[in-house]
Amino acid sequence: MAIKVGITGPIGSIKTEALNKIMEMLRNNGKVIEGTIVTEKIEHGKVIAYYITDIVTKKRVEFARIDLISRVKVDKLGVDTKSLEELLVPSLQKSREEADVIIIDELGKIENTTKQIKNEIEETMKSDKSIIVTLHKKSRNPVLQEFRGYESVRVFDITPINKNILPFKILKVLNGEEESI
Repeated sequence: MAIKVGITGPIGSIKTEALNKIMEMLRNNGKVIEGTIVTEKIEHGKVIAYYITDIVTKKRVEFARIDLISRVKVDKLGVDTKSLEELLVPSLQKSREEADVIIIDELGKIENTTKQIKNEIEETMKSDKSIIVTLHKKSRNPVLQEFRGYESVRVFDITPINKNILPFKILKVLNGEEESI
């Protein structure tokens, strides 16, 4: 059974650091990792843009920007839904076909930007592939609650205290060495 792992935690880089360590360990174990990573551009202490990168092709696009006029917003940034769809949709489709483990970084930021993206993420979540997602920790976040509803889900809260140990624990869960639920 495919295991779905969520990593929640505070705003900052520790989720990304843990995710990068997990991906490195999985690759070292011969696993094919595909999906997307979200990064931010910060100026004067404020996020001014978000980028999404395909893990395999390394193609990167800016999908949200502070000065972009759009009805769709992510953290008060306007979203270029066309650019986001053009990278994310084929990446998820390819991941469902080829990956051993699919990565969806910042699930809560991208899931509801368009109907097509929501549908692709739902298809991916229902797939028989192991999946790792990152989410901001908000107890009432509907995306987190929806994610918890999928079968074989294990959600980990990352903290500065457990950030070095957590990647090893998640790897054990993905390898079936520890109870997944």
